[in-house]
Amino acid sequence: MKQLKPQDAQFLYMETENNLSNVTMICVYTPPETPVQAQVEYDPLAAISSQLQKRLPLSTIFTHRIKSVAMNLDYPYWEKDPHFQFENHLSRVNAAAPGDRTALNKAAANFHSRPLDLRRPPWEAQIVTGLDNIDNLAVGSFALLIKLHHAAIDGTAAMQLFLGLHDSNPEPTTSPINVGNVPEQHPYPSRQQLLRKARQNYLQSPVKAANRIISQLKSMRGTKTHTDLVPHVKKPPVPKTRFNQAVSPEKKLVTHSFPLDQIKLLRGLCAGATLNDIILGICSGALNRYLSHHQELPNIPLVAWVPINARRPGDAADDGNNISAMAINLASQISDPIERLQLIVATTQEAKAARTSTAARMVTDLSQELPSVGMAAFTKLLLASGVTGKICNLAVSNVPGPTAPLFLKGAQCREQYGMVPLGDNMGLFFVVMSYNGSLNISITTTEAILPDDTFMVNCLQEEFTLLQQKLNSGK
Repeated sequence: MKQLKPQDAQFLYMETENNLSNVTMICVYTPPETPVQAQVEYDPLAAISSQLQKRLPLSTIFTHRIKSVAMNLDYPYWEKDPHFQFENHLSRVNAAAPGDRTALNKAAANFHSRPLDLRRPPWEAQIVTGLDNIDNLAVGSFALLIKLHHAAIDGTAAMQLFLGLHDSNPEPTTSPINVGNVPEQHPYPSRQQLLRKARQNYLQSPVKAANRIISQLKSMRGTKTHTDLVPHVKKPPVPKTRFNQAVSPEKKLVTHSFPLDQIKLLRGLCAGATLNDIILGICSGALNRYLSHHQELPNIPLVAWVPINARRPGDAADDGNNISAMAINLASQISDPIERLQLIVATTQEAKAARTSTAARMVTDLSQELPSVGMAAFTKLLLASGVTGKICNLAVSNVPGPTAPLFLKGAQCREQYGMVPLGDNMGLFFVVMSYNGSLNISITTTEAILPDDTFMVNCLQEEFTLLQQKLNSGK
């Protein structure tokens, strides 16, 4: 038997009618480079259906459903679905004319916004065909959308799943799956096993939570932060912005890409800057431009919730969630891009050393130790308090991806994007994914929160161009 971890279950408890806990991968393909006649006959639905069915044994996510324990006495378990039918999880739609990027993003957002049927394994796939007018992509391009419940997977696990579904060359792999890598099937526990495990978890959780708090306090003891050195300076509150309002059930996807090698060069603008710092700097600069244009720029910094992969090196392929987080001051009120980047670098360095951002870190870390009944109540309390909008304005997640092209039944994956859950009063989430030389930015939001998405994309591009100019001119 296999039980959901507390952090996995929290994504079940936090679902509302307006905010589903869906994670959606969007992979865009061009048909195989074969003679014209063969290209016409290439059937994306048949190709992807064949590939998915062949790779189902790679993860129990595909064939197991989530079964809750009565009254949330303990965390849910994974159970092999005795009624699993592959065709219930795969569908096909044709992109609206003219089959451009706007049509793809709209199809992906509609798919992402629909709830999963949790009586079945928590995933769906949809093929979007008719993408004949996307920049630099061939006629006949198509997309694969894979939606999974966040209880089953985090960003790192999703990337591992993405890799497992693809081949590293155009010729499909014909060799059988390595049986040694196939995960075991999980039966639902007996009544006696349920009660015994529930009692054990209930007794151990308070001890684990106390140990977690002690560990956090020890990590803070004896450290000095920038604000510690200036006692009269108080940490500013999180400003209220247009991004911090009620979130509608219909989500919106906005996408943009940068050349990864050019992004990496920008690290030379500030000593100690990481790729993640550059991403935060570009997002911060874009937000400065966007809010200034609308005459809504706060005179205190916006704060970004930044998830952190908490997996140990040997746990990279595990399903489920293992994430922590830090809240980063984006210095968005500062007009100079270099000064803004320097402050972001200093902030992230302090946060990584566990000297700052302890509130965000403790909220996520403690969620891994609460008993199920407490977790359900704790999550509802957090949602009712609107705490998300009080500790951050937006979220930014960076998920490193493969550096070489990948293929699915001969079709090459050209682009990769992702959509994630939003929080109540937190309606802007930047998901940044690197793939085959590109840095792809996906923005999950809503129409009411970001009606002028083209302008936001222009703001991102302008900030990137400005940083390039600063680099080339020696600042």
